[in-house]
Parts: sequence; C-alpha cells; structure tokens
Amino acid sequence: MTSCQVQEASSESIMMDRFSDLPDEISHHIISFLSDSLRNLIQVGAVSKRCRKLYLSVPSIIIDASSVADCTKLRVRLLNSWDRYFFHRGNNKIERLSIYWVFRTSWEAKISDEYFRVTTWIQNAVRCNVEVLHLDLNQYDLRMTVVLPSCIFLCHSLRTLSVNLYMGKIQSPNLSFSCNLHYLKLKYVVLKDDGIFKWISYSCKCIKELHLEKVIGIKDIKIESSSLESFSLLLPFQNYELCDLSISAEKLEDICRHWQFDSRCDSKFHHLPRIRSINLFAPKLKNFKWSGNFLNHHHLGNLMCLEEADIFLMPDLDDSSNLFEVLCSICMVKVLTLNEETTKALCRGGSLPVPLDSIRYLSLHVTSLNADLVAAMVSIFRGITSLNTLCKMSDLSKSSVSGTEDDSDIEEVVEDNDTEEENNENEEEDNDNYTEEEDNETKEENATEKENNESRFNVEYWKSQNLTFIYQLKEMRIDLLDGNNELEFARYILENAPSLEKMVIIQSPQHSDVVEMVTKSKMISNATVVLQERQSSWP
Repeated sequence: MTSCQVQEASSESIMMDRFSDLPDEISHHIISFLSDSLRNLIQVGAVSKRCRKLYLSVPSIIIDASSVADCTKLRVRLLNSWDRYFFHRGNNKIERLSIYWVFRTSWEAKISDEYFRVTTWIQNAVRCNVEVLHLDLNQYDLRMTVVLPSCIFLCHSLRTLSVNLYMGKIQSPNLSFSCNLHYLKLKYVVLKDDGIFKWISYSCKCIKELHLEKVIGIKDIKIESSSLESFSLLLPFQNYELCDLSISAEKLEDICRHWQFDSRCDSKFHHLPRIRSINLFAPKLKNFKWSGNFLNHHHLGNLMCLEEADIFLMPDLDDSSNLFEVLCSICMVKVLTLNEETTKALCRGGSLPVPLDSIRYLSLHVTSLNADLVAAMVSIFRGITSLNTLCKMSDLSKSSVSGTEDDSDIEEVVEDNDTEEENNENEEEDNDNYTEEEDNETKEENATEKENNESRFNVEYWKSQNLTFIYQLKEMRIDLLDGNNELEFARYILENAPSLEKMVIIQSPQHSDVVEMVTKSKMISNATVVLQERQSSWP
C-alpha cells in the first residue's frame, strides 16, 4: 500500500470515528435535515455500515410526490425505492410519517396500484409504532372513497393524525376500534355519515384536540368527550348541510367556529327554511372564537371561566334579542372583540346595556362612527365598569378568522349557482336605471347626514352619557378613518379619563387636525399620546 493510500485511509477512519462517536439521537438529528429527500437518505446510507444503520432508523420520514409528473419512469422508481426502503427498515421505530401524494393518472389500475403501495407504507409505519401520521392525498376530480387502513385506528402508539383528502370521501372507523389519539385533524374531506363523531365520542378517550376544516357531507355534529380541550370547526363558504352542532366536553378550553351561509337559499336546496342550532356544555371554556352567521338557537350555558372571545357575526334584523342572550352567556369574559355587524345589532333591541362587568379589554372592529355605531357603543359601554384597554380599529372581519381563507382551489359541492346569477342580473338592471340625478341626491343626503352626525356626537354628547368605564381606562388605541366623530371621541377620552396612561392614534396623512386636537385637549392625566401613520395597505 502506498503512503498516499495509507494517509487517505487514515483520514477517512478519523472522520468516520468522529461521526461514530456521536450518540444516536444527535446522529439522527443531523440526518433529519436530509429526510425530505429519499435520494439524500440513500446516499448517506451508502457511506458506511454505521450510516446505513442510521438511515434505516431515522425517526422522521417525509414522502413527497406532489411534484412528480405522471406516467414517468421517475414516478415508478420512486414507488419502488420507498418499497425497498420500508422492507429493509424492518421494525425500527418510526416517530413521524408524512405522505404528500398526488394521484395524477386517470388509469384506474395505476390508481389502485399506487393506493395499495401508499397503504402498505402506512401499515409499515403502524407496525413500527408510529406516533405522528400526516396524510395529504390529492385525488383531483376522482372523488373516490378513501378507506384508511383499520390498523391506524387500532394503533396504540399513534398520538397525532392529520388527514387532507382534497374533497375525497372518507369511511368512518368501526366503533370497536379504540385508540390513544391526542390530536385529530380532518381537512377537505367528505363524510358519508356522522359515524366519525360517534367514534370520537365512544372510542377516543384520550383526545385533546379536534380540528375540522372544510369538512362537508354532515347534517349533525354531536361530540361527547371527557378529555377534549380544543375544538375548531371551519366550514366551507355557503354550507347548507349542517343543522346542529352539539358539544359536551367538561375540559374544553378553546373553541374556534366559522359557519357561514345564506339562509335565503334554504328554499332552493331544501324547500323549507332550515333550523340551525348550537348546544354547548363547556364549563371550563377560556377562549371562544365565533364567526359567520347567527343561528336560530344558541345554548351556550354559563361560561364562567371565559377569558377571551372574538365574535364576528352577521346577524339579521330580527336577531338582536338572541344576540343579547349570547352576550349574557359570555358576560364573564375579560377580553372581547366584536365586528361592526355584531356591534350594530346590539342597539336594535332597545339599546339594553350588555352586562360585561368583568371585561378588561374591548376591541371594536368598525368603520366610521355613524349614528348606529355610536348608539351601539353607548349600549356596550353602559354595561362596563372596569375597562382597562379600549381599541377602535378598522373593520378587519374578513381577515380576522382563519376559517375565511380562499376556497378557489377546492371545488365547492353545490348543485348550481342560479340564485347568485339572478342576483347579479338584477343588480346590473338596477345600475342601468340609476340616473345621475339620483346619484347627486344620494350624495347630498349622505353629506347632510354626515354633517348632522358630526355635530351630534361631540365631546358634550359623550359626557352627557355618564359612562363609568372612563374612570378605569388606562390605554386606548383608535383608528381614524372618516369624519370628526372619531376625533371627538378621542378628545372625550383624553379630557375625561383620569387614569389614562397611553393613547395610540392611527391616522392617514389627510388628518392634519389630529395634532391640533391633541395639543388643545385639556387632558386630566399624564397620558402619552402616540401618533402612527396608517400604512398604504390599510383601507
């Protein structure tokens, strides 16, 4: 052996010894940065026996075929390579398996073969005591029923299961299948019946988090759980199927619900108006996010532990009394956020004071302070005695809830859109008949109404309301959009809040009179006033 060969072998031995001396946990962590590519793993496994052992025992596996084209040798090679990998891996434990697979081919035989192989990988993971399983199976327009391997629901090591089928159908597991799931998420799936919720209620005794996103095909959701701590329901836009949501969970602390529909279309799809309701038993609920439509019946119980609530509803004209009852159910809340529609609806039932004695932080996402909004705000303020922070922000109701994301990439399961087309046609006809003279009259009326509002809701108006919350207020954040009503309200706070410590005023460059208002205000506190210019992306 030459001296160069000896030196080369010695260097390689030193390098391998350094890696061999590392604990398996650290070695696996290093290799995990390559686990998103099978080619990288295979290359690592070819370095030495030690590396081969590590690559066959890496705890986290990611199988991603979302970018692999159809009908190519590369796709077949990928299937065969993963088959060989799981075969050689044996029973080495798998902590996490993520599969992102796109069934692109239209050939039924190829679909069956690919689905069989994917199912086999899942079964291998279950045999290796997988703890986290994420399945993202895109079927395009095939709409086939996905029968997940029953071993998933019998896997006692499985703690997290996330399934995204892109509007594929899923078959409910057998009620006899008990599991130790802590986290379950179903996204873009079509349920054939309510069997999945019965299985959750009777078989998932350890479940802590349940998330349903864009799930369709169900009329009733009924869940009873003694372990559930977090629940979210984000329905697709214009969901007409669901009628009843009932949850009984004594440990439930977080709820996020987005349920939006057009009740005027009930007769089109179901011949008769549908009765929709929510029944909730969650005595330990702490966080409540609720957006979408107001329902016919609400039974929320007494939420005595509630800390934070975001209410972004779109109530009808006759919903004000029911809305008042809902707010009475959350009267112990400490942090409350309301959108403009909910705020306005509060004054339709006679401006009854909303009992919010425990509230410390109030955020109103509204536009300009017109007559309706001012009346609603007064109704809310009269029920508050110990407010610390008040925010009047621009209307962010469209972006404030996660469930309102764009559904354009997923086909809605709706029979037709005749009603929407008819409405659009009627709007076009109305626009054609709208004369310039009527337009001028409308502008004059709006200008007169704006002038009247600005003269009515000044500092003296607010002082005449004798609002007690003003004495405990420490911080305020206000977004100035239009008119002087916001300025007058801000001035009222500055001149009448003895405990005020800070006021943040968000303004546009056009509001040049803000500085003048602040300097001329007769402040009774030593509050710091911060002026912020609105970014160009703001409305």
